[in-house]
Amino acid sequence: MRPSLPLRRTALALACCTAVAGAQAENWRITPSVGILETYTSNVNDAPSGQEVGDWVTSLTAAVGVAGEGRRVKLNGSIAVTTDLYARENQNNTIYPTVNLFGSVEAIERFLFIDATANVSQTYQNAFGPQPGNNVNATANRYTNQTYSLSPYLKGVLGATDIVYEVRDDNYWTIASQYGDFDNNLPNTYANNFLAYLASQKGRAGWRVEYNRYAYVPDVVSGERTDSNGKYTIQLARGILSYQYDPALQVSLRAGYEDDQFLLTSSSGAIYGAGFQWNPNERTQVGGFWEERFFGPSYQLNASHRRPNSAFNANASRGLTTTPVSFSIPAGANVAQFLDSAFTTRIPDPAQRAEAVEQFLSKTGLPPTLASPVSYYGASILLTDAANVSFALLGVRNALTFSLFYLKQRPISGTGDVLPPALQGGPNDNTQTGGGVGFSHQLTGLTSFVANASYNRTTSNVSEGALSDTASNNVNASVGLATRFGPKTAGTAGVSYYSYRPTDVLDGRGYDTFNVYAGVNHQF
Repeated sequence: MRPSLPLRRTALALACCTAVAGAQAENWRITPSVGILETYTSNVNDAPSGQEVGDWVTSLTAAVGVAGEGRRVKLNGSIAVTTDLYARENQNNTIYPTVNLFGSVEAIERFLFIDATANVSQTYQNAFGPQPGNNVNATANRYTNQTYSLSPYLKGVLGATDIVYEVRDDNYWTIASQYGDFDNNLPNTYANNFLAYLASQKGRAGWRVEYNRYAYVPDVVSGERTDSNGKYTIQLARGILSYQYDPALQVSLRAGYEDDQFLLTSSSGAIYGAGFQWNPNERTQVGGFWEERFFGPSYQLNASHRRPNSAFNANASRGLTTTPVSFSIPAGANVAQFLDSAFTTRIPDPAQRAEAVEQFLSKTGLPPTLASPVSYYGASILLTDAANVSFALLGVRNALTFSLFYLKQRPISGTGDVLPPALQGGPNDNTQTGGGVGFSHQLTGLTSFVANASYNRTTSNVSEGALSDTASNNVNASVGLATRFGPKTAGTAGVSYYSYRPTDVLDGRGYDTFNVYAGVNHQF
């Protein structure tokens, strides 16, 4: 599928979900809301020490949430538009969107399916630049990123056999757009992931054969692909044999062949590895695989455990990624998913559980996501080593969320070697480490005390060039109150602190910012 007209195609798919859901939805809810947030900031332009300017900022937000589910369609998410108005530094006045939508439709019953997503958010251009935890404080490092995906796929069972099949075509687009008066020079990108497989499980033995083709275009001009823009293609053919050792444990062996065509280099060769999945009970899952690839070992390990009042998750992985794929993955562990997992035992019904999660988040004022690494544009395929641990602990009046993360990414060639700095296409050869904590204590039936803090340190992996041995440290912290004035009206007030401390070539550009804020949100 060509990367032209991504907005039109994704919008059409989501519109189809809306139309079908409107006709079939068994549970259909649209929730419009408005909000106002007043902030005083001590350093509105995130200027270095001695150049700070204070300002009052009024943020007006209009939003609509949608949740619909029918027999063959689902549509969930939200769309919001925020206007920031500055009392003194009115050159910073801006309007920006926030979109998070997921839709799926069963176009032909039990055969043809279509998934589509649209995500629009504000993020950062440079890994070593400032990363304030709100949009009130102006920084030239911020821009608006749009990520869209469209995934038609076929799946079913071959005739009267026990062989299942799936043919899936995932398409991802990213579009970088201006935020306020700050321009960005980031190109648009496109990636395509095509996967087809056959699989069967008879008794304890099972098998799977698959073909996977991944293509990445790091610079899309006028919606078209051209050879001058560069293109990366990875093709794999793989077979997997599995054995169900007992009801809880499955082990597997895998082998195949890959062919990799990069911009300047290429390689091909055998791949091989092993995997396992262990589910001792319905609350605990541990699984993963290891595989030898052209860049060395590739692996993924996942572990999760839930109890009625807690949820735990840990992941470690090594593999390849690109800009559109990394942006299509939600930033940070989703707190709502943690709560949904923890509430599963107490509230088996999904609809009732979703409502309980929404009420809990509103009452406690916990952040929607946990601290995580930031995704950046990369002009090449990135080899990533990642690990994260997160958990949520829920009490009668207290709630605690916690996360730690590690992400090392290196631009590589088709032979698996790290590209020299001159060919990397940006400062994306770096390592991010950090974490975050969120705490909520219920003071009364309607009011909770909320505290959040996060830390992210980014260090350069290169030892030569303009950013050799460079590092930056970003700290965000806040304390406040979250309260409800009525069934549909909520309020918040508090103080926040942000610190930016770069080193080496950026030394001396660090600063601190203190904000005081209060706001009200009303749902209709």
